Amino acid sequence: MSSDLSGEHKLRIVLESIIRQVPKSEQCSKYGISEEEFQSWHDHLISNGGKIFDADFGDSRTRVKKVRRMGGMAKLVLSLSLLSNLAVLLVWGIYTYIYPGSEPNPALEGNGKPADNQTASSLPVSEPVPPPEPVLPRPEEVARIPAPERSPSPSVLPDGRDDLPVKPFPLPRPNALPPVHVAEPATEISFMGRNYSGKHAVYVLDTGPYVLRDADSIRFFEKMKEELVSSIASLSPNSYFNLVLFWNLREASALGPTILRANQENKKYAIDWISSLGTQTDQLKENRNQYYPKELLYSKPLPGVVGLWYGLSTAISFDPDLLFVFAGNSPAFNLSEIPRSDFDGLGIDSRRLSRIRTNEVTVDGLVKDTARKWLISIESPSSLPPDDDSIDEIALRRLGLLDGNASIAQMIEVPWEKSFEIFLSSLEVGFERVPKTHAFVCLPQHTAWPSKLTNSAREFTESSKGSFTLNPIFP
Repeated sequence: MSSDLSGEHKLRIVLESIIRQVPKSEQCSKYGISEEEFQSWHDHLISNGGKIFDADFGDSRTRVKKVRRMGGMAKLVLSLSLLSNLAVLLVWGIYTYIYPGSEPNPALEGNGKPADNQTASSLPVSEPVPPPEPVLPRPEEVARIPAPERSPSPSVLPDGRDDLPVKPFPLPRPNALPPVHVAEPATEISFMGRNYSGKHAVYVLDTGPYVLRDADSIRFFEKMKEELVSSIASLSPNSYFNLVLFWNLREASALGPTILRANQENKKYAIDWISSLGTQTDQLKENRNQYYPKELLYSKPLPGVVGLWYGLSTAISFDPDLLFVFAGNSPAFNLSEIPRSDFDGLGIDSRRLSRIRTNEVTVDGLVKDTARKWLISIESPSSLPPDDDSIDEIALRRLGLLDGNASIAQMIEVPWEKSFEIFLSSLEVGFERVPKTHAFVCLPQHTAWPSKLTNSAREFTESSKGSFTLNPIFP
């Protein structure tokens, strides 16, 4: 209902439509308002918005009315008038005291009008006889007039008892009704078995092909989708949300161009989208980009903002209170799927990048032996496969040195720390307004993120008063 919206919320709706070029009909459908109401808010902002820049905006002026003082002659006239009125009242009081039973002539009422029991025809036609003037008693007669008897005290009964209450019974006072407490709209969002304080939430899901690379990755991805569906389905109708999918370096898609009301229709769209991703790579690639791709979104991250930071940058552009991020082994993306322009701003040698694309760089035997020995030194023998080839594969995968699939892991590393610095510098809001970010990173066994990516992700989430969880235990 538009009556439930504050002035600040109406301003935000109009500005959001203007800045992000959202059609009026779509904005009205999203917030549940009529187009007439939206147009009136829009016209009011255009007509009166400039007044806030006036020099006298916010000043309050009070006109003081001058009171003229009374002059000496006016005071004299007023005093004489009061004394004359007091004298008239004194004479009238003496007269009524001397003649307490005197009454006006019943034949005449008011200004000589006939009484109710007489008709106009019974009155004489001649001039009306003036009423007789009252005869004042002489002073010696006044002294002989007895004083009127006072009525007995109302507190004494006829039989002599005086137990009648002197004071009347007090009137009952109505009891004030207790204040009515109106329940506040729900401002909590449930996620991963916990409740988080907030009303606007954006869910971020990593959907790169690497989330389906092995059995562990698929199991984690299925758990991620179940938790997202559960949280979105439990959203209060008073909440707002959006869903952002990201993959590779600079690819993203969202459920809508702005944050959406959590009504049944929008929640169904989000749940259907998550369910359509499936567990097959082709199905994932086909369905993850079916809503608003990055070209249609308001967010345009700077060059050098890649991977996790690209997904977060897109989500923060919706101005939420909360961010819930599910990420997989994003550094293991396939280089053949990455446009060369996505590496702009990272300082990577383009010639080396070209050689890697043509498979001119391979992992030699010395690197494999070194990787195997490193893994054996940090893991217990019982947790490793019995043959050296399997150990080599685990070691190379953990170090990001996979062989033969033209991935970015072939002897090239993304400068994640530099990407993080570019991401921070590109934020459109102050860091004190960054939404609370709760990140959950799900990695298969014997796999780890680069330390610079892990450290910067942990730093960002904890600085936003959020949390960073590696391989969470799903409820």
